[in-house]
Amino acid sequence: MKKEFIIHTKMLSVTLWLFEKVNTFPKSQRFILGQQIENSALCCLRAIIEANNARSSEATLRKLDVLNVELEVLRSLLRVAYEVKFLKGTSLGFIVGEIDEVGKMRGGWAKRYVSAPPELSKSNN
Repeated sequence: MKKEFIIHTKMLSVTLWLFEKVNTFPKSQRFILGQQIENSALCCLRAIIEANNARSSEATLRKLDVLNVELEVLRSLLRVAYEVKFLKGTSLGFIVGEIDEVGKMRGGWAKRYVSAPPELSKSNN
């Protein structure tokens, strides 16, 4: 990575929390719903790393769009886990709040590229 972004650190802590929580799921669901949750979190990390290493503002924005979609998928999967009683309401509230914070960071990062003139957005990479 070019530099350690706060968004990367935050998503890494979310991912580690999720991996720990998935281990408490019933064994039959650890490899179905649990794995989907873990994969979604890992996809978010990958999108952050790829956005950070993108060579153009357009490529960065594309990766940030991927991140945005994957965050929505992750929220939906966690809602399913809550509805089938694999997560308590307090756990769901905590982790969705953390994911929302990642989403806000993602929005701030994208805003830099959308609002900046082309010559400035290229120099930020």
